[in-house]
Amino acid sequence: MSLFIIHSSADEKLIKNICKQTSDYQYCTDLYFGDSRSLKVGVQGLALIAIQTTIIKVEDTINNRFPELSKKITDPVGKQRLGVCKTDYTNSLNNFSSAFQSTSKSDYWKAIDWIRKGANNVIDCQDIYKRKNPIADSPMIGFKQRNSARVVRNYIDLH
Repeated sequence: MSLFIIHSSADEKLIKNICKQTSDYQYCTDLYFGDSRSLKVGVQGLALIAIQTTIIKVEDTINNRFPELSKKITDPVGKQRLGVCKTDYTNSLNNFSSAFQSTSKSDYWKAIDWIRKGANNVIDCQDIYKRKNPIADSPMIGFKQRNSARVVRNYIDLH
């Protein structure tokens, strides 16, 4: 994936201002100040960085976390739930990839829809553990994809 640089570049003040509007300021600032591209791109580029970071995290979860959990979870209900979660994460990956494409084309309304769908896929995975007995915490509970989605949404709201 590539980032499209627009004519005005972000600065530290803009990034901090946007991050203050998120539910996790530290996550947001770590995301951007940890990526050397952030101060070289405009608002669209910042949104693309957040989406790209989210895509990488989802891919990592699908490729590494699910196989690891699959070895640890042995009960039939746990295996079934994990299968549903893997489908949810695969759908999330597709939705965030579509959000990246829409943002690249400056189609921010579509990007917001794709981001919402991608975040909801993660929520669906977490909720499957709360719907029926045995009630349990999702093994994906610490995942920061939802925070990435909120960061992206705040940048897109600037347009």
